[in-house]
Amino acid sequence: MECEPIGRAETPFAAPDDAPRQGFLGDATGTVHVDDPYRDGLTGLAAGHTVDVVWWADDADRSVLRVRGGDRGVFTTRSPSRPNPVCVTTCEVLAANPETGVVDVDGVD
Repeated sequence: MECEPIGRAETPFAAPDDAPRQGFLGDATGTVHVDDPYRDGLTGLAAGHTVDVVWWADDADRSVLRVRGGDRGVFTTRSPSRPNPVCVTTCEVLAANPETGVVDVDGVD
């Protein structure tokens, strides 16, 4: 399986514990920066739409299999610490600019 990044996401969180358990439970906004070759894919995206932001939890502990004191398997939670830390967050689009590749979103985690 190959997966190439097409941009990067910025959130206001300095550490994983700063983020809400799920994006819709907080009120934080963030910015997705889509790389130039993929910006045409933003055509038609507008405020009020929802997008699934797929991201890589680069600082995640990949050895974690049980969480919450060992009571839960990691795959039953939204913990970014997991063997393959691919994460998905559904966000509301606040603004989108296909020319710059900047998408402002609400509901980041």
